[in-house]
Amino acid sequence: MEDEKILLTVKEFAKVSGLGENCIRNLAHVEGFPALKNGRKVLIHRRAADKWLENQACHAGTAV
Repeated sequence: MEDEKILLTVKEFAKVSGLGENCIRNLAHVEGFPALKNGRKVLIHRRAADKWLENQACHAGTAV
């Protein structure tokens, strides 16, 4: 059931993505990254974040 969650906390997204919690917190401040704040809690839209990270990886080789 937990795999079906749409919004994940930083800790949950770090666990499923393999990235560190600090990395996810930093990404939450990057323009275009699908994160929102609910009070002090940062929530990550799982599918959109996966897609965003995938796009960033694809374009990483083309940046100069």
